[in-house]
Amino acid sequence: MRTAAAVLRWLAVSPSSPKKRNKNAPTCDDCFFRCRGLCALDLDSPCSTFRPDRPEGLVPPRQPALLLRDPVAAHVEEALAPTA
Repeated sequence: MRTAAAVLRWLAVSPSSPKKRNKNAPTCDDCFFRCRGLCALDLDSPCSTFRPDRPEGLVPPRQPALLLRDPVAAHVEEALAPTA
């Protein structure tokens, strides 16, 4: 177990690598909520609620396509499944 002094010494001597940012990566300044003054977070990178600020306004994220299973195959799987 490290002592607090050892941790502080390690932090002082460990090289800090500068973060390389992708020039196409979104930033908080590109967010709909930040541009309209609706963001209450003070973060260095976009959060999970990031939505691009577009001229058409807030656009919901794309939802995955709903794939319907074959009803016959579903009944066969249910019949073959072990019951508890």
